Amino acid sequence: ILIDGVNAEEINLKEWRRKIGYVPQDAFLKNDTIANNIRFYDEALSEEQVMGFARMAYMTDLIGRLPQGLKTLVGERGVRLSGGERQRIALARAFAHSPKILVLDEATSALDHESEVTIQKAIADLKGEVTIIAIAHRLSTIMHADRLIIIREGRVVEEGIPQELLKNADSYFYKAHQIIAA
Repeated sequence: ILIDGVNAEEINLKEWRRKIGYVPQDAFLKNDTIANNIRFYDEALSEEQVMGFARMAYMTDLIGRLPQGLKTLVGERGVRLSGGERQRIALARAFAHSPKILVLDEATSALDHESEVTIQKAIADLKGEVTIIAIAHRLSTIMHADRLIIIREGRVVEEGIPQELLKNADSYFYKAHQIIAA
């Protein structure tokens, strides 16, 4: 197996893992400030750097609304924030990690439409810069993907470009799209 032309056996696993950012469905936030939740893996990040990652995650409106901005306490597990706000902090935290690969594990599944659109914009800004692996059931989350790999019962049942798969009435993706659109 080759990764970027290098035999996988020759890759330092610890170094490789540092290149991966992860945003889960249920983001973990500690009972601390927004800034410190973004700094989670790197306490040396300056306020300016934290704000830059927050901007990348489209958090400027949120930070501007809060009286203490980045210094706002989020509460245990982020209880003082909406699901979309928690996800944007998790996304900013992943950006602070400067990943080469960003894994989004159902990262928009529990969000309202507006929050999902905001996170999709942040992800779209990374296109061509970072490899994004989005695990999703929501079709809207994956419609602009370069390539879909559809897995059912642990097996790849289909792969291709979303727009091409939608042109094929026999496609699993086409059928799923029709059910949701109905």
